[in-house]
Amino acid sequence: MEPVVIERSIVVKADRERAWKAITTPELIEKWFEPIYFERLAVGEALTFTWGGKGSIALVEPMERFGFRWQSAKPHPAQTLVIFVLETVSEGTRITVTEQGFEALPEEIRQAHFQQNTQGWEKELGELSAYLQG
Repeated sequence: MEPVVIERSIVVKADRERAWKAITTPELIEKWFEPIYFERLAVGEALTFTWGGKGSIALVEPMERFGFRWQSAKPHPAQTLVIFVLETVSEGTRITVTEQGFEALPEEIRQAHFQQNTQGWEKELGELSAYLQG
């Protein structure tokens, strides 16, 4: 089966440091996404979401890439991988989010969760843009 991947990008009028903090600091994440709890910004660190979901930090490359795994189709145990990539551009910072791993979900729920998360990332990136440019 071919990988099923969501990819969305925005460009914000904010520097890379501000964008990095917005995607990696729990107190700032909740301003544009939802409350996520973790103690340290480190690979392997457990994440807890307010809706009861669990995950873990999968990637930390300061000021460049941040990723986490989460159980996005609860109660199915498969986890998808979300990665944020930051790139400095003339207008500010390009933030690209990808989510992959949907092929691990059963066929009967895969497409619905893919569509739901695609719409979700469009909404969340809009809120991130508004937060960073507000």
